[in-house]
Amino acid sequence: MALIGKIREKSVLLVIIIGLALLAFIAGDFFSTRGGGTNQGEYGVGHIFGEKIDINRYNALESKYQESAWPILVDSVIMNREYEALGISISDKELNSYLMATDGFGICPDQNIQSFFKDSLTGQITEQSKIEGRVKLKQQLSELKKDKTKWPDIRNYYANQRKKQKYLEVVSQGIYVSSIEAEDDYRNNNERKDIDYVFKTANSIPTENIEVKDADLAAYFTAHKWDSKLQSDASYKVMKFFSIDESPSSKDTMNFNTTFAAIKEGLKKAENDTIYSNSKSDIKLSFFNSRSTFVPEGHFKAEELFTYPSAMDSTFSNASTGDVIGPYACGEKMKTKTNGLNYYAVSKVIGKTSSRIKARHILLQVTAEKDSAAIVSQANVLSEQLKNASDRNSLFESLARTNSADASVEFDNLLELTLIYPEQTRTKFYGKEISEFCTNNAVGSIKVIESTIGTHIVEILERDEKSLPKLATVFKEFKPSEETMSLKEKESDNVLSKLYQGINKLKSQKDIRSFFDSTSAAGSYRPRAIRLLDNSPEVPETYLNSASAGDRLIRAAYKEGSTVGTLVGRPIRDNNTYVIGMVYSTRSKGAPNYNEVEDDIRKQYINEKKSEMILKDFEGKTIQNIAEEQGLQIKSPSVSLKNLSNIDSKVVGSLFSAKNAKENVSLDPIVAENGVYKIFVKSGAVPVEKKSFKVEKEKMNKEQVTKLVSTPMSYNQNRKPSEESYLINGLYKKANVIDNRKLLQMSIRN
Repeated sequence: MALIGKIREKSVLLVIIIGLALLAFIAGDFFSTRGGGTNQGEYGVGHIFGEKIDINRYNALESKYQESAWPILVDSVIMNREYEALGISISDKELNSYLMATDGFGICPDQNIQSFFKDSLTGQITEQSKIEGRVKLKQQLSELKKDKTKWPDIRNYYANQRKKQKYLEVVSQGIYVSSIEAEDDYRNNNERKDIDYVFKTANSIPTENIEVKDADLAAYFTAHKWDSKLQSDASYKVMKFFSIDESPSSKDTMNFNTTFAAIKEGLKKAENDTIYSNSKSDIKLSFFNSRSTFVPEGHFKAEELFTYPSAMDSTFSNASTGDVIGPYACGEKMKTKTNGLNYYAVSKVIGKTSSRIKARHILLQVTAEKDSAAIVSQANVLSEQLKNASDRNSLFESLARTNSADASVEFDNLLELTLIYPEQTRTKFYGKEISEFCTNNAVGSIKVIESTIGTHIVEILERDEKSLPKLATVFKEFKPSEETMSLKEKESDNVLSKLYQGINKLKSQKDIRSFFDSTSAAGSYRPRAIRLLDNSPEVPETYLNSASAGDRLIRAAYKEGSTVGTLVGRPIRDNNTYVIGMVYSTRSKGAPNYNEVEDDIRKQYINEKKSEMILKDFEGKTIQNIAEEQGLQIKSPSVSLKNLSNIDSKVVGSLFSAKNAKENVSLDPIVAENGVYKIFVKSGAVPVEKKSFKVEKEKMNKEQVTKLVSTPMSYNQNRKPSEESYLINGLYKKANVIDNRKLLQMSIRN
């Protein structure tokens, strides 16, 4: 509600929209022309649709928007290409109708525009609020259009919103499900088989029972090289790495505990909490007042304020002013904010404040008709009316609607802190006197309060009894001493040297990988692997403690001559540990070569040989015989092509083939992906015949549209498949986006 209030101020929409416009859609025009950049080799900062991006233009955008520049660029180039190909454009008349919700248009989905059409008190959109919203929005847009330098950017922003909407509508209209497809889907859902089956996994046979010859593997690879599961959509390298234990030593722990015990005693006796805390703390705080309010992790203000672990919430809630608590681990939020550093704290409670305040106000401002004295007099009259009203809520709403200069009347989830230091999205309800009134007076109290922006009639609606602490806190990082780090460095040097010497004697990639794994196991290290896409190598933040460590892994993977077995040049210092990594495997796009998939081919070959052994053992036996001999469980599901009941799809396909359409029949053993099935078909259910499949067609159409165009996301090279829109994913795949920024920065690939 506070955001809505801000948007409706006279000039704030200009600020908000311009920021969005510049950020999201200027790039569309910014990158629509090419040329003019300096030659940066074959790749430069990257490619889109096989065309190299102009580095000078990218740098100009990046200087303004940092990391946001890249997804803006990619989205703009891809989507503008689509708009041009389909001839999608927006006239001024259409844009006006789109924004004003006229000529058949509904309310624009943009939340900034929607706010104009919402009732200021209920937050709902009604016919009356639409009428009032059009008047306010028209006035605002008229003022914005007077600024000839900024209005084109704002227009581009909303025009591109409408373009994307039209584009999705065009794509949706091209989706069509035929009657034959609908009938097939109906039968696949409703034709069923009731079966008994047993399944023996290939893993039940020891691998050492399978003889593997190099010649057999080579022949197997030749026969299966073009299998779909061996194809790769992208080229990449796999880096495997491990870290030396980053825990402080037992001696470090003892020294740390001794130091904190002394700090705790000192904090208890300190006469000046500010001076003492800052003299001892690794993190200095310049405030010891309401701004020193701490909240538990998971609190709605946890991202903005200092926190303590949620498990300690009752401890701090029940503490009294003057109590000293700790030492305690600062929690995961502090680790996130400090790139994984392990902080402990000891805190002295210097005050308490309510954990939640809800209040409302009517704001009266000086006008040409009323001076400040008249406004104060009016506020006092309205205040007395409210205090004496039998139905205060109805009267307050009525008075606010007709008198308040702030459309946002109620404010919930307030803290004393946010009342004194207002958030960016709230500018009309704050100040020290308002904060003190809401914090220290009874619920239901009403007071007239003057601030720098006007005269407020403030009422306290609710206030939680639970309190939050104001804390004077000493933070200390629990980390290895320099002596311990020196020992870690020596250990990592020795391990890396052992790897260098051992790998230099080996020739096959298989032996190199085996040696790396055995070395890490011998040292009780826990290796991790990361796949670095050649088109966009990136180490996620959660993998290591520092970005620089990730960059050094990338440098080792892509330096000139790098291949399987290439190690980092020296142990990588990663905060309180050292990291050792090696190029573990590589993969080219498309069909593989033998070395790239040797391990996978070996697993597949062994798996098939195991299945052949099971198949031979199953032949000529009934399900009951197999279950008794092998100790397997007989399962009895009812299956359809659309409901496999956890049975391998290859088996279900065979089960519903014309060959196996009979009932009360035992099928031959069937080899699946990871084992062998023996199935007995008890009965089958044929779906009821239908003359029309209109319902199925409509459902399938809707499902296809939803999959294809619902909630299309902005570009992200590394987003998870479950988060992808089919449409956007398809466009980006077609664009073959190459993000070469990291490798260009490292002078590895120009």
